[in-house]
Amino acid sequence: MIRNERGAALPLVFILSTALFIIGTALLGVSVSQASRTMFQEKKEQAFYIAKSGADAVASYMIDNYNPVTLTEKAIDELNRNFGQEVTLGNGTFSAEIKKGPHDTIVIHSQGTVGNITNQVSLRLGLDEPRANMENAIMAEDYIENTGGFMVCCGADVVARESIRAGTSNIVGGELKPQYKGEFPPKLDFPNTADWPEVPIGAVINQSGYYGEYNTSPDPFTAQPPSPETFAIHVTDSKDMHIVFNDFKSDKDPTITIGGGGTGIIHIYAHNIKVAGAITIKNSQKKKVILHVRNSIELAGSFNLDGVLLYAPEAEYTSTNGALILTGAMVVNNLSLNGASTVTYDATIANLINETRKFKRIEWSGG
Repeated sequence: MIRNERGAALPLVFILSTALFIIGTALLGVSVSQASRTMFQEKKEQAFYIAKSGADAVASYMIDNYNPVTLTEKAIDELNRNFGQEVTLGNGTFSAEIKKGPHDTIVIHSQGTVGNITNQVSLRLGLDEPRANMENAIMAEDYIENTGGFMVCCGADVVARESIRAGTSNIVGGELKPQYKGEFPPKLDFPNTADWPEVPIGAVINQSGYYGEYNTSPDPFTAQPPSPETFAIHVTDSKDMHIVFNDFKSDKDPTITIGGGGTGIIHIYAHNIKVAGAITIKNSQKKKVILHVRNSIELAGSFNLDGVLLYAPEAEYTSTNGALILTGAMVVNNLSLNGASTVTYDATIANLINETRKFKRIEWSGG
């Protein structure tokens, strides 16, 4: 009887051993599979962050170097050639593709790769302010009054929110539009120069900076030497220059010559301009120049702006004598002219405002 019980136990032991072996094999398989899934998820997550970091880096480069005017199809093709190939980042690589979307949006598609695992994200860029095409030669938030001769060409209007008293006027290809109800260009802020050290005004200015008070007469209280009557501003690369003065005063005939090999916009800022003689900005090289004035412009002589956008929407412009000779366009609060004035509208210069618009990050998706 005992022998029979021992014989019956052998199959049971075999069955239990087999079951334990199967369970152990299964558990081992589950453990290996779980480890593989964990490694896959880790690489997938790493690929996501590499893709996101790559897209963010491309966005930063575009924000620093392009605006809605300069980001042409040719520029996008060049960006895609540079970022379309695998770029090493961390323990993986990324590649990106840039496409134009509707309403001045840009979409950056980025793929991150770790080993043989990939992940994708998309980043949409938009403008900080909408485009504002300026199709007028002169825009005044208040009134325009001109007692001298007034000639404006070519194919642009002269507009004011209130009245326009133009005297003898000749508007070639355009018209005078008082009581104007259309849109004005967006506000362009002055830089905050509180932490900028003051830079002396030399014969050539080739970097952004705060240049203090411009005054061609010596200051008897501070013993500050007079500013040069003539100086040049040279743009050296594709980045915008910001040349900031406190007030711009002169009892002479100051002349600023624009030049340099760069393509960035030259922004010249002054709280007030008060000149007893003539003031001239020469821009024969057709650089991009915006003259910003915050409070007032008072001129006894002529104002010669060759290839300049005069942007002073809060400033009172008063010229007691002399002529205004402007190639470009102007935005002022009010405008009083006593001398003969000629304004030649240049759409490229007028629409430099659109080149001050910057891209910004709008929305992430994917992953």
